[in-house]
Amino acid sequence: MRIVITGANRGIGLELVRQHSARGDRVLATCRRPAEARDLAGLAAGRPDLVEIRRLDVTDPGSVEAAAREASRLGAIDLLWSNAGVYPGSPGTSLAEGPIGTLRAEDGLSVMATNAIGPIIVAQAFVPLLRRGTHPKLAALSSGYGSVADNQGTPYWYGASKAAMNMLHRSLAFDPAARGITVLLLSPGWVKTDMGGPGATTPVGDSVAGLLKVVDAATPDQNGCFLDFRGRALPF
Repeated sequence: MRIVITGANRGIGLELVRQHSARGDRVLATCRRPAEARDLAGLAAGRPDLVEIRRLDVTDPGSVEAAAREASRLGAIDLLWSNAGVYPGSPGTSLAEGPIGTLRAEDGLSVMATNAIGPIIVAQAFVPLLRRGTHPKLAALSSGYGSVADNQGTPYWYGASKAAMNMLHRSLAFDPAARGITVLLLSPGWVKTDMGGPGATTPVGDSVAGLLKVVDAATPDQNGCFLDFRGRALPF
């Protein structure tokens, strides 16, 4: 399979690179700052025949288009993992999340740009390559916090950004421009990564193994579905 992964430098993205390359898939691993992605570089050095690293910042349309041009050398893409995202307050970001009375517009706009608008711009750039793929799929990494129905106090910016991402990709699922592509919205669970924090309950390897099983087994009649990493349907 020919795979593109955004946010591949750490956490779930890095584990996706590891597990895909271990099973022999060809991976274009992208991130904002490749020069700083030491763990990813180590994976690529170990499998230079399978893993290439390219710059892609989901908030920079020029870098998105450049990465899509690089991916065109593969001829087609069979699977796009739209994984890049930000959680306010997690290591590596100055963005803040808090209760009413502390919210700042600039934080909300930045979170929405990274978690909702950026991913659909990535999808738009890669749809032509996906349509040439074999049983192509687009897997957008969402969150249980993206469920409006289950919201009983979800973090404002993060929850809203993932709900918006769900809506945008649900629209894509039924857009004629994406005909033939199975679009999936996936919650990885509360994963033990820098973003998930020390209290997280799911090892990253288990989450990614589950996500891969869900994607591998997905059929076109699941187009637009919102699922967890065990394949269970989640409410919008």
